[in-house]
Amino acid sequence: MAHATPARQKHQEGFEELNRFWQTLDHMEASVAEYAEVGHGFVEEPIERVLDRIRSFEPSVSVIGQVKAGKSTLLNALIGEVGLLPSDVNPWTSVITALHLNSRYRPPRTRALFRFFDAQEWDRLVATGGRLGEMAERAGFAREADDVRAQVTEMRHTTEARLGDQFASLLGDSHAYPDLDKDTIDRYICYGDPEDMAEGAQEGVYADLTKSADLYVDLPGLPRGLCLRDTPGVNDTFMMREQITLNAISDSRVCVVVLSAHQALSTMDVALLRIICAVEAREVLIFVNRIDELQDPPAEMRRITDSIRKTLSRMGLPEGVEILFGSGYWANCALGTECTMTPTARAALARMPGLFDLSTDDSLRTAAMEASGVPALHRAIARRVVEGPGKALLADVQTEIDAIADMSETVENIAAQGSSAARAGFGPAELSLKAADVRDAALHGFDTRVKALREQLRERLERGQETFVQSAIGALQSHIDVYGEFDAWKHDPTSLRMAMKTAFTSATAKLRREGETGLDDVLDGMQTILQDDLGVFRDSATIEFPEQPQHKAPTVLARTLSLDLEGPWWRKFWKFGSKRAAEKRYAAMIEAEIAPLIDELITGFFDPAVQRTRDIVETFAMDQTAFARAILDCAQDVDRKATQERRLSA
Repeated sequence: MAHATPARQKHQEGFEELNRFWQTLDHMEASVAEYAEVGHGFVEEPIERVLDRIRSFEPSVSVIGQVKAGKSTLLNALIGEVGLLPSDVNPWTSVITALHLNSRYRPPRTRALFRFFDAQEWDRLVATGGRLGEMAERAGFAREADDVRAQVTEMRHTTEARLGDQFASLLGDSHAYPDLDKDTIDRYICYGDPEDMAEGAQEGVYADLTKSADLYVDLPGLPRGLCLRDTPGVNDTFMMREQITLNAISDSRVCVVVLSAHQALSTMDVALLRIICAVEAREVLIFVNRIDELQDPPAEMRRITDSIRKTLSRMGLPEGVEILFGSGYWANCALGTECTMTPTARAALARMPGLFDLSTDDSLRTAAMEASGVPALHRAIARRVVEGPGKALLADVQTEIDAIADMSETVENIAAQGSSAARAGFGPAELSLKAADVRDAALHGFDTRVKALREQLRERLERGQETFVQSAIGALQSHIDVYGEFDAWKHDPTSLRMAMKTAFTSATAKLRREGETGLDDVLDGMQTILQDDLGVFRDSATIEFPEQPQHKAPTVLARTLSLDLEGPWWRKFWKFGSKRAAEKRYAAMIEAEIAPLIDELITGFFDPAVQRTRDIVETFAMDQTAFARAILDCAQDVDRKATQERRLSA
């Protein structure tokens, strides 16, 4: 355990709000578990689901940025473990690395878990030259596509030669370790160029095949149940792992965008801008890193803030995105065994506001930690987790527990009555049949309505594509009229992305309403059974439905398209021989590029959203059936007791 220096105590600041949230959640879990022991049998399954939701809650924070923005250095600083993650990662081999802080549910005897690509994923990555090679091929650049494939093929041969007989057996496999060890981590998260490795070196030996790394970090002072995800740099030359990164972001409620103070938003990749646009503004934190390399940090920070605000405004993002400044380097200096800094970093620290005392080792460390921005980033992350997914979880759990308590109270009231009002001869078999009819009718209606909704979504997406093609061709014609046929041409697909995002958001909003209708159908049908067959009158207005999931705009819309790319060999595409040929070729390429995206939006995002909503409706029907069965059982018990009492009195 590290010595509790003032700097380390300062490092642990910021998570107080998150720790208080966990205490609240612990109390709620204990209360639910206690209720489960005294509750009726029919509530066991819904209570177990509530407990599973509480126990599996692990809010995820994704850290994204360009290569060399200092993401890994910053993550090491955030958890207070200097050098745990390699900080000079080769973009070719970087992987999604999840740091699970004080997790209650790590796999047995596992502190580090590394998963490899399976054979199909590996072939997808290397057989076509990655997505960049695919797009080059689609656009008709056979020679350039061959160049990309040649480079990727060389990587493949190098990897297979290095791993030898292990290669085939590793595909689809995983490696687990009982301890966290830097040398072990370095074998799976490569840094540096494999060609520069010394003979027999093990650094990065598995990195090309590693799909994801899960590291379980147990340290006092850190919150439990929080997951920090380190992602590959978004300017990965071959976009080998772009979709993996986007999927990681879609699973996270908070996204920390790490920028280098030397680049900020003025020169950063358009891919990073698209990713920021793909998530909600309240989920985004921008952390401008490496301010230790600035000559005059306070003055430069004001200039960078203005630049970022202007760029975000130009991208149509709200002004409320929070911007923080700091230095992972300063934080790691403060936490290291020796607090040594470069002269530039020390001079920059001395210029920071607050009149920092740098005369002693402790004061230098404390000043470096305060100026690093790490405690402030802790607070910002904690606030978003608590106010976002944390608040939603507490509200959902309370709603479910209230519903369970209401149903239990109804059963207890029937048990307290001297006789029941159930229809004579109404038994379990008839109840099961009637409840099944209610469930099937509700699900059939839901399926029918959602099928139409799905068709409407596809029509709207295809209409957006057609509109974009027409506008792009019009712009192309204007461009050729002004600049001629031989000047470079590029058309920004932002409007297409926005149209597709709007269509998807509208469809999922309608899906939620269809879910509400399905839940209403179940409730109405079961209310009829309760009243007509069981003699139980319940105010349906007081019954709260289970919460449906919020469907965020899919991050697949941030995926790089050939229309986004710029470079000398892509520019050649726009040097047309005739206006008609240009229009035809351009329209064909857009359609070839966007059609798979439309399919993915529907099958990869909308269809799973439909299934999640359908499952909620079906589970609600099952719970209501169990509730009705409990009432019937209770009513029959009451009737049997009443019959016995009459016989005894006679």
